[in-house]
Amino acid sequence: MMNGIVNIYKEAGPTSFATVHSVKKILGAKKAGHIGTLDPQAEGVLPVCLNKSTKIIQFLTRQSKVYTATMVLGTATDTQDATGQVISQSDPGNVTEDEVKEVLKDFEGEQEQIPPMFSAKKKDGIPLYKLARNGITIDRNPVPIHLHWIKFLNKEDARVTFQVSCSAGTYIRTLCHDMGAQLGCGAHMLHLLRNRVGNFDLETATSLEELKSAKTGGNLDGKIRTVEEALGFMPEIRVKSDHVESIAQGISPRKSALEQWPDKIKRGMNFRVSNENHRLIAIAESLTDQTTFAELDPKGVAFKLKRVLI
Repeated sequence: MMNGIVNIYKEAGPTSFATVHSVKKILGAKKAGHIGTLDPQAEGVLPVCLNKSTKIIQFLTRQSKVYTATMVLGTATDTQDATGQVISQSDPGNVTEDEVKEVLKDFEGEQEQIPPMFSAKKKDGIPLYKLARNGITIDRNPVPIHLHWIKFLNKEDARVTFQVSCSAGTYIRTLCHDMGAQLGCGAHMLHLLRNRVGNFDLETATSLEELKSAKTGGNLDGKIRTVEEALGFMPEIRVKSDHVESIAQGISPRKSALEQWPDKIKRGMNFRVSNENHRLIAIAESLTDQTTFAELDPKGVAFKLKRVLI
């Protein structure tokens, strides 16, 4: 159980790092790491991997996320949220609800986004926010992102609330800033709630207090998810039982070691590697496509191990 993932509801205020530290302290975990950083002022879903499950963080951070955000039209800030200094102001009174909806629609799909200076992204090993705090602004290359959908929720005076499903690496406060610029009035993000990370959602999230009570009462059932559940989005390949030990030693399986595999295989895809009882033992990357795999010699290797999990 202590090698699984706990879906924490992070409250506004503490950093993601502080929240992870609290989880470690409550559960007595030796190692822990979160999936996708939330700014201190943001709240919502923050999955925390415990002990051995920290090995799968890199595969979970790539999962799509869903947020509910409120932006304020008419005021832009240097941090692009409510914590920053005002850098421009204008009257947003002439911006209509229809215009807002039209701009939200414009931002759906493939986009390029320039990461904010007040962010944890690094330049020559130095976080950008440290440069920004010293009044230094540097050029940043735009990053490709994907906004799967954006849903308008409501507009009350200068405040607009919307929900967005997006690819990993998307800055919602930058999205608010950019939409304000397109509306011609400027904007900043006032509030952010993360509703979902992959298959971790608000409905299954637990607060630190609830986790502490469950731990004290010896009732952690349902609070900690298995790595198999967390990686359920990945297709599975199953290996024969007499090849599990060699995989545990880091040896990629030959085709003859495989017992079952999906119908669709693409080069570069990640797969769960499981034993005959569906227990996860590794994550592997495909070296072939479906056609090449079908023609592969039984002694050939079609999947390269990326992470051994046992």
